Amino acid sequence: MSGVVKAAVFGGLVLSLLVAAAASFPLLARWSFLNPDYLSVGEVCRRWGERPLDVAAFRSAEKDESTRAAMACSLLKTQDDYVGMDSSEIGALFGNPYGYYYYDSHPAYMIESAKTRGQDAWQIVFLVGRDGKVSEVFVHKNCC
Repeated sequence: MSGVVKAAVFGGLVLSLLVAAAASFPLLARWSFLNPDYLSVGEVCRRWGERPLDVAAFRSAEKDESTRAAMACSLLKTQDDYVGMDSSEIGALFGNPYGYYYYDSHPAYMIESAKTRGQDAWQIVFLVGRDGKVSEVFVHKNCC
């Protein structure tokens, strides 16, 4: 085989492995700091403000996304309080999740829905690991 063919075959194999890894572990994309589908804590605070988290108000604001969005910054800053909980505990605290992040096992709460075509929708996600416990909380672009 020529060098060009070998390079193409090798490149194709590497690309195939990366695609397979991303399909097997969809959260790999989360680790890229350049990924626009996730917001840092600072970006969340700038976008929706820094209202102190009131779990009861968050829970009762089931479809009031602006209330939940205003508390997203505070929730992210205190996420260590929720790491280690299981998804049923998160649901009991924050109410029924109605967002979606890869699997139903990750409680997700919409904080901004798209009102027009092309507008982003954002959600707070409680990432649940294989042990069934929350390992991280973040804000993710649900759709466009």
